[in-house]
Amino acid sequence: MNINSDISRANDLFKQKKYVDAARLFEKLASAYQDLKEVCKSAEMMNNASVAYLMAGDPQKSYELSKDTHLTFEETKDWKNYGLAMGNQASALENLGKKDLALEYYQNAADKLKLAGEKESRAFVLKRISALQIQKGDQLDALGSMTAALHNLPELSRREKILKKLTDLVMKIGTR
Repeated sequence: MNINSDISRANDLFKQKKYVDAARLFEKLASAYQDLKEVCKSAEMMNNASVAYLMAGDPQKSYELSKDTHLTFEETKDWKNYGLAMGNQASALENLGKKDLALEYYQNAADKLKLAGEKESRAFVLKRISALQIQKGDQLDALGSMTAALHNLPELSRREKILKKLTDLVMKIGTR
């Protein structure tokens, strides 16, 4: 097994939307890194496999693979990967219909991504938080989350620019 070429191959499979094949290869890579006692790399590969299984439509397998991987990153204070791992778990939970728990995990992910300075990843997570808050009927919280998400993006689409102006206006009116 050549780890670097297998990582490239797994990424290529993912790009080709061969998600199950990519996931299986990422799992093998995780095992190889575990054998080498490289636990952070192993956890990264487990998270990659998790994303691939989620894209393949298997949120249960996705959750099982990503579950608790954030603890590995917590030990090394790698807040970026901690946040990404929590986001992966949240996404799987959301797809399993466990929306309250998913919201909790997304909020944890957003906090850690902020700590890591990962604005774009945090913006994606904040958008998911906003969507779940809307589903729960928490429109004002959802508005705040969406506003924060839009303020974290370096570039906005035309639609996002309009939305940002509107959310800023509503937030300004709300604080009067």
